[in-house]
Amino acid sequence: MSQELAQYLLAMLNAASIFGRILPGIAADKLGRFNTMIVTCALSSIIVLAIWLPARGNAPIIVFAVFYGFTSGAFVSLGPALIAQISPIREIGVRNGTFFLFVSIAGLTGNPIGGALVGQNHGDYLYLQIFCGTTMAFGTLIYIASRSVQCGFKFKVI
Repeated sequence: MSQELAQYLLAMLNAASIFGRILPGIAADKLGRFNTMIVTCALSSIIVLAIWLPARGNAPIIVFAVFYGFTSGAFVSLGPALIAQISPIREIGVRNGTFFLFVSIAGLTGNPIGGALVGQNHGDYLYLQIFCGTTMAFGTLIYIASRSVQCGFKFKVI
């Protein structure tokens, strides 16, 4: 990929993230917040493992950036809604703060781990791609477990 095109990848990802922050929220009102979060997190891990991992060329990387931007936008916007759904009103702020504490720890440690994985593989992204896909799949399983604790395995619970 040329350096000029690579500079636009972040803009493409962020543009798709705008729609990913709005449209899944609308769907979450109809399908349920946990259901929507589980679907978008599962799609994120699938996108990493099925599009980014085998990508060779500009087109698949651009498709990955757009799709991943959409699903990551949903993760950002639906998190606080999930907290509000399961929390008493007096505890929403504390629980949101705790949620973002854990997200910030992941954000702080994820970049050095990613850099180490890329360095370990001599500049190739294979180890990083596998790490990203599997950690997102594990996170999806945690959301599934959280939903089952809240309401069981009935799909029609909002």
